[in-house]
Amino acid sequence: MARVLVYGTEWCPLTLGFRKYLQQSGIPFELHDVERDPEAEQAVRAMNGGKLKFPMVAVGELEGHWKPGDDARTLKNPRLAELQEALQRYGFTIS
Repeated sequence: MARVLVYGTEWCPLTLGFRKYLQQSGIPFELHDVERDPEAEQAVRAMNGGKLKFPMVAVGELEGHWKPGDDARTLKNPRLAELQEALQRYGFTIS
């Protein structure tokens, strides 16, 4: 089953924007704070060649945190159209 993971921080306005969009769209997601969760930080660094950049959104077939080789799309601070495309690709209905 596909999942949506949002990697960011509690204080980041962009992370908050993605959280609000997903909540308002009725799409279940998991928020992982890269400042409080070392595994989340490692996942984000793996997505970005060792750099800590956020917000990141991973959409797809995921077990635990994102890791290389997962059947998932990773998006760095995506535009709304990019996020919607990834969500639809993995079967999420946007309300």
